[in-house]
Amino acid sequence: MSKIPYLTGFNAYLKTRHISPRAHTEYMNSLNDFFSYTIQHNDEYKITEDIKDVHEMDVRNFKNFMLENLHLSPSTINKVISNLNVYFKYLFSLKRTPEIPTLNINSVVVPKQSDFPIEVFQNLPKYLNSDLSIYTRLLILIISKGFNYKEAMEPDFYRTFNDLKFSTLEQKFIESYQAFMMPLRSQWNNQNLFLSRNKGANSPLLTVPALHRDLKRDSESTGLDLAPKKLYTTFILMALSTKDLSEDQERALDALETASLLYYRRLKRELNFMND
Repeated sequence: MSKIPYLTGFNAYLKTRHISPRAHTEYMNSLNDFFSYTIQHNDEYKITEDIKDVHEMDVRNFKNFMLENLHLSPSTINKVISNLNVYFKYLFSLKRTPEIPTLNINSVVVPKQSDFPIEVFQNLPKYLNSDLSIYTRLLILIISKGFNYKEAMEPDFYRTFNDLKFSTLEQKFIESYQAFMMPLRSQWNNQNLFLSRNKGANSPLLTVPALHRDLKRDSESTGLDLAPKKLYTTFILMALSTKDLSEDQERALDALETASLLYYRRLKRELNFMND
């Protein structure tokens, strides 16, 4: 348990708010997690343990840590920030701290089910054989097989891809993809799936920014968010909402680390995804 400044007084203050035992535990967990993080990442506070040495940047860094490293859901992060806000406002009212470090910290936007491109995977043949960028369609196909975009762009992933099973309609797209890739493979003498279309490029491999440009254009034309993370999250949430899993869905779920699986399950519950 981390040392939490002015904890005795804050506990007394919480009693005046008549909160539930569960809410009190959440306050303590939020404070303990924040100060455990801050004492490791704020050198000045590590020495002094003085609340005056805790600033807005400490809260921002902790918020980013919860989002990017712990993969906590938006509503969980927002609850933690809210708890910290109550604590710092209490200290500020007693003039224990000259600032409220949480004052300008915005909440994490909680997504809605409509923010996810569900129809891409519900109508996969339609999107694979549309006029979207060839690389957008290839990425959608790979994600539908249970892989994320980082895996898709790894050198030599084509070996894994070539061993996958495809439906007749998926194979139709692959034929058009192979025709598109023929001159690029000849130019670069390379068998990887995503090859640069820039003849002057230093590397034969397509860059991540170049892929994102394709995805952005196609997102604008379809009105769907086709960002790699959003596509993959949608696929995972749909898998978690399915009783009879396909081989591809099983592959994706089995590959998830425990923390990631818990994150997606929390997100599914918060969104009431697929009206589950």
